Amino acid sequence: MHLPYKGIKIALDSGNGDFSFISHAHYDHLNSVERQTNFLASEETYELANLSGKLKTIEGVKLIEAGHILGARQLVLEEDGKTTVYTGDISIKPNIFGMVAEINQCDRLIMESTYAKPEYKFPDSFDVYSSIGEWITKNDSKNIIIGAYEMGKTQELVRVLNEYCGIAPVVTEKAERVCRIYEKFGIRLDRLVVGSDEAEEVMRRRFVGIVPMRYAKRYFAANLTKAFERRTLVAVATGWAITYRFDTDMAFPLSDHADFYDLLYYVEQTGAKDIEFFDNNGSELLAALKSRIINILSNK
Repeated sequence: MHLPYKGIKIALDSGNGDFSFISHAHYDHLNSVERQTNFLASEETYELANLSGKLKTIEGVKLIEAGHILGARQLVLEEDGKTTVYTGDISIKPNIFGMVAEINQCDRLIMESTYAKPEYKFPDSFDVYSSIGEWITKNDSKNIIIGAYEMGKTQELVRVLNEYCGIAPVVTEKAERVCRIYEKFGIRLDRLVVGSDEAEEVMRRRFVGIVPMRYAKRYFAANLTKAFERRTLVAVATGWAITYRFDTDMAFPLSDHADFYDLLYYVEQTGAKDIEFFDNNGSELLAALKSRIINILSNK
């Protein structure tokens, strides 16, 4: 997908344009970026995504906070008195780092729809943080592993474990690279890297680890129970916990995306008349918006 702007083509989360806007550094938003040399992105995204081209700016184009992960931005274009916004992935409620999406009024809105179904209504993140802390504290004689994406969610969980439990969790080497970049941009994270002397020492006793989602299963926890001769519990932290059953002891509905009702609010606040979705299907969101408009008009 791309946007024409003053004679140039701006690719949206891909490398197929004169310039590429990269909303954030998750791999599904980095399509064919290796062929691009001109990027519109935040400095944080540039480093997290390990981009090899140059960061550029274009007059009339601005990047605003998206609230999704470190460095996530939305794209705002101003041309001929009209404003277009491309959201990338957004979260409009603050997380433990204080990240929250900015809402910019626009005429045309190109937005995400990851959780654009009414069943997705997320609890407040800080309530979920408390639940995670309470569960870990209650099980203080057991090892615990939590499944999470290694970029973004893992760093959020590290801070949660630091603040709510006083624990420095064990993380993977891949997650550690991301943690170092978070710290470069001023976000302190206390953690241990698997395989390090410090982690090996801590893992002789009860420990908490954050693992890739593919390892957040009972079989893996059972293997750790045998290896460390201490029962290991397993959990996940993901917005999909609202509707999906996981092969875990606990599933915490912690998301770095906007839920259905957040998306509805976001659209209404932008005032956009032309709305498109770049992922999945936003039909139920559009139906809800039309219903609200009809109700407003009928009550005038």
